[in-house]
Amino acid sequence: MSAPKKTFAERWTYLRPYLWEHRVPIFWGWIFVVVSTALDQVSPWMVKVILDSLQSGSAMPKIMQCLAVIVAVTLVSAILLFYQRLWVIQASRQMEYSLRKDLFAGLMVQPKAFFDRQTVGDLMSRSTNDLDRIRDMIGPVVLHLARMGCLLIFTAVCIFLLHPKLLLTGLLPSLVMPIAANIFLKKMYAHFGGIQKNLSALNAYVQDTLSGMQVVKGFGRSQPFEEKFRGASEELRKSSLRVALFNASIWPAIGVLGVIGVAFSAWYGGRMVIQNQITLGTLSAAILYLLRLQFPLIGLGWVASMVQRANVSIDRLIHLKDSFLAPVHRASPPPSSTSTTPEFESLSVRSLGFSYDGKTPVLDGISFSLERGGSLGIVGPTGCGKTTLLHLLCGLYPPPPHSLNLNGRERADVSDEDWRQHFSYAPQDGFLFSTTIRENILFGGDEKPPMTVEQVADWAGLSRDLPQFPNGYESMLGEKGINLSGGQRQRVGLSRALLSPAPVLCLDDTLSALDAETEEVVLENLRRLFRQRCLIIAAHRYSAVMHCDRILYLDRGRIVEQGTHEELLRLNGAYAAVWEKQRLSESLETV
Repeated sequence: MSAPKKTFAERWTYLRPYLWEHRVPIFWGWIFVVVSTALDQVSPWMVKVILDSLQSGSAMPKIMQCLAVIVAVTLVSAILLFYQRLWVIQASRQMEYSLRKDLFAGLMVQPKAFFDRQTVGDLMSRSTNDLDRIRDMIGPVVLHLARMGCLLIFTAVCIFLLHPKLLLTGLLPSLVMPIAANIFLKKMYAHFGGIQKNLSALNAYVQDTLSGMQVVKGFGRSQPFEEKFRGASEELRKSSLRVALFNASIWPAIGVLGVIGVAFSAWYGGRMVIQNQITLGTLSAAILYLLRLQFPLIGLGWVASMVQRANVSIDRLIHLKDSFLAPVHRASPPPSSTSTTPEFESLSVRSLGFSYDGKTPVLDGISFSLERGGSLGIVGPTGCGKTTLLHLLCGLYPPPPHSLNLNGRERADVSDEDWRQHFSYAPQDGFLFSTTIRENILFGGDEKPPMTVEQVADWAGLSRDLPQFPNGYESMLGEKGINLSGGQRQRVGLSRALLSPAPVLCLDDTLSALDAETEEVVLENLRRLFRQRCLIIAAHRYSAVMHCDRILYLDRGRIVEQGTHEELLRLNGAYAAVWEKQRLSESLETV
């Protein structure tokens, strides 16, 4: 996802609240930059006094006093240099922390539709590499710019006080730098934009490859993936080399301009010394001042490259923020409150329609109601809209206005957080984290879950597989639970959903990987557990929904048939036909 170039005002608006938050250490850091840079100008002046004193045959006490002043100001300047770096660098680290925290908080409130159009690798690159670039600009780069600016001003004043002509001859070549810098900066922005774009693409590809390594190995596609990775790495290498070549040309050019100024001043000032227009001490001090400018001027190339890197990163983050589908506020600590089970009385769905692209309808005219203690089954062929319907009910996608009503309140009148607290969702292939089985199950509960891990695992039929786990519930899981079977992964996800105090449990074909016997045990447990709560089951096997109070048969996003299991069988329609096929298939498997 490429980011358009932003203006300075847009970048400043984005960074201003974070800079203001850390204004105190940055302010004192800059004050110390000014003071320490001013103190650095004392030493060359003392050298002038010493040389002039030696030339005039003055007494040693005056020379010793000058040497003492040099030592004193050097020590004080070193202390100030330490604290200015400490405060500014710490402020940049704190600012990076605030930016990353707010960015992550913003990602957490985005609906599922936002992540459907993003790649994980690109989001990771913007959350890590781009923030690192901004931190470097706020810390070392701004510190170097401030010091270089003060050094230029103080040096120009001191050389002017020594002799105005030395100022003109010494700094005249440096006047070319702003013109050259303007040309360099425009080209550098495009180069760094290419680097960040290639880096995001490479991160996304690596993330997808490692996540799907089992598929890659299973189909023997390692070599094509390696070749594609080599190609993406080559693109990043080429763009990085172009930037390296560009930087390599900037640094010597700036260094040459500075040396030309020193050489010209030495030549012109030497003639003035011979003509007794200035003293040797004056010329020596002027050359020392000009030499002190060399390192900052050489570092100007590094500063320019870092600023452009940061500009690209800021533009990418602003573009990401602009693409957010939900409003984002500054992250703040959650209020301390006791978690309570949300109340549920009824859920009403009226003429619900939905489309992912705004053109092709996935759901059309869905209407039903569900009371407390009731159960609802949703069946139909693949692609009929079962999962989409559950996503809308659970608040993962925004529904059309006036289509969902919870406890007499319209969906638009209930916040996303409050709405989702009423629903516990167990998908068919739930994501498992690379931690213990216990931690994966506890992910679905709050600080004081209504049941223990062992209880929900028993309800979900997972406890019978406990002897297979080397350390019981403390067994570590691999990437996405790779060391579990499909049925075990589903039951861990179901246990996680059961641990939630939400009054409505939504199962999206969660029992598809279980055998018929285990499925029946789990369904019986759920019927007993949810007598006072609601159960919504979407399934391909009709045996999972046959005991529901109401069953919806969907086809092409519309409700074709609805009723109880017995009523649908009496209709002798699509539901009855599929039921008969599944019953016959199960009977043949048992033979």
